[in-house]
Amino acid sequence: MGWSHHWTRPTELDRETFAAAIRDVRALVGMSADVLAGFEGKGCPIVDEEHIVFNGRRPAHCEPFEIARIEFDRRGRSVIHSFCKTEQLPYDLYVQAALIILRHHVGEMLCVTSDGNETSWQEARNLVSKKFGYGQDFRLSIQSES
Repeated sequence: MGWSHHWTRPTELDRETFAAAIRDVRALVGMSADVLAGFEGKGCPIVDEEHIVFNGRRPAHCEPFEIARIEFDRRGRSVIHSFCKTEQLPYDLYVQAALIILRHHVGEMLCVTSDGNETSWQEARNLVSKKFGYGQDFRLSIQSES
């Protein structure tokens, strides 16, 4: 069994809002060159105007964290469901921090759940708070019964 973080969001995120999140995620990624790599655990993370893509640096990698400003659901649904399994490897902290940053900028349109609990997110809250001055108020979304 893995350790994953899950999120839902609309298919399209506002360009200016996403750009603000990108600035902060880019700074976050810049602090973590020894931990983060590109999609397959090698190379450089991608943080551009439309995408955030990173994984742990090999051999401490699992699934990449990927989020794009515009994502489509193959069934035409207006809400996208995504997840990233990290196995609690060192890059897990940066996945959590990126989700906190995105939630700060995007707001309630981004609903985040996790295999972890509020306590397991405190280190990421502290990291974001120390670097950007926000994040301590981040809370996981309540999962609804479906």
